[in-house]
Parts: sequence; structure tokens; C-alpha cells
Amino acid sequence: MKVCIIYDTKRGSTEQIATWMMEELKGFDEIKVEMKRPSEISNFDYDLFIIGSPIYWEKPMKSVVDFLSSNRDNFKDKKVAIFVVCIAEIFGKSTEKYIKNHYLKTLEENVSGSLIKSKSFKGWLRKPDYRQEKNVKKWVREVMKKYE
Repeated sequence: MKVCIIYDTKRGSTEQIATWMMEELKGFDEIKVEMKRPSEISNFDYDLFIIGSPIYWEKPMKSVVDFLSSNRDNFKDKKVAIFVVCIAEIFGKSTEKYIKNHYLKTLEENVSGSLIKSKSFKGWLRKPDYRQEKNVKKWVREVMKKYE
């Protein structure tokens, strides 16, 4: 099975989260995983795409949204999981609906394939929040279970 984690980042938190996902997936014998930015994708010969974006000024990064919308045909028969990284997570459960309706929905609406799971992860501004690593790895295992 081939998995591609596609992400963009400004300050590195989304890249760190994508790296934790890749580390977890490399633990599966039957999975080959690559991590790329939207501008680095030249073929769509993968079984699963995990696509993530940080949230800036209340929106997912334009590069990720544009990538999804301009490649709708390429994703038509693919399985896709979506994630965002945002500071709004610090407010806990009370912001779940807001995150879903304002951040995740923007990306989900541009997925033409089979959306199998979506999630928001708590971001950080300066130093990585290593407490998030466990959540990230758990979620990516759940994605793999949904894929089956």
C-alpha cells in the first residue's frame, strides 16, 4: 500500500505533525509512505492521501485549498483523510463545531474522492507540543483502520 502525506506549513507545526504520521505509518510492514508539499506532487499513484494544512487568518492555507480544487479529477477515485492544525484547539470541546464548520469544511468540500476521516490538531507557536504526538499517531492508526 502506498500512502502520501501532503501538507504545507509556515512555522513548522504542520510539518512536525505530518512527520509524526509518517513515523507511525513506517511501523506498518505493508505500507510505503512519502511526505510532500503540494508543489512536489507530480503523480497520484497512491492508495491513500492524508492532506493537512495549518490555519492562518481563520482559513486553511491557500496552497492546500488550491491543490485540492485543481486536482479534483486526480482524487476522484482515491481515499483521502484531512487534517488541520490550529490554535483554536486550546479552547477545548467548545470549539469543535466551529473548527469543523470553518476550517475542516473548506478542505472537505474540495475532496472529490472518498473522504474517510478528518481531524483538527492543536498547534503551537514556538516550541513543538510533544503531547500532541500521541494524538497524531492514534489518529493515523484510526485512518488506516477506516481504509481497510
